[in-house]
Amino acid sequence: MKTRVSAEDVLRVEIDEVIDADSTKDPESKSFRHQLANQTVKNWSQWATVAGFIPVPYVDATVIAALQTKMAYEICEIYDVPFEKEAVKAIIGSLAGGGITTVVGGQLGGQLVKGIPYIGQALSAITQPAAAYAYTYAMGTIFVKHFETNGNLLNLEAAKFKDLYKEQVAKAKNFFSKRRNTKAAEQEPEAQQA
Repeated sequence: MKTRVSAEDVLRVEIDEVIDADSTKDPESKSFRHQLANQTVKNWSQWATVAGFIPVPYVDATVIAALQTKMAYEICEIYDVPFEKEAVKAIIGSLAGGGITTVVGGQLGGQLVKGIPYIGQALSAITQPAAAYAYTYAMGTIFVKHFETNGNLLNLEAAKFKDLYKEQVAKAKNFFSKRRNTKAAEQEPEAQQA
């Protein structure tokens, strides 16, 4: 009888190896843990970008929130922090609510615009993926920074990270727009040759 191995099983084995190596407080293993956590944040931010393209109002926001929760779960696994779904939901809500007028207002506005036939979906397709990437990246970065200082889900105070959250959102949006502009510039010469 074959035993099925999931991606989570493989990740858990890799994380356990890192944790075992980290028990000696080897700086190299801490660096690996940090790199693994940062790569996890980038991966889930990219998935959030994809979810930002969902054309159905409010469904995309629900999927993005689920992806952020899954990202937090994996970061907890990397840092050997007990995962508590309700605590993560509260933290995500607090972080997003920290800039309630910009973040939530922008998301609500984006959802309302998305409801406008054709035009709304086109406008949303331009802005929502970048916003999803930025918010997910910022949240992941905060979890990583907090866990690296031996924090846990119960002592993460979102108010302390408000400025860092805004800074990381701006950084991620800037990265996303630079990347989009670079891809557009790469495609221009191809269009001119055709």
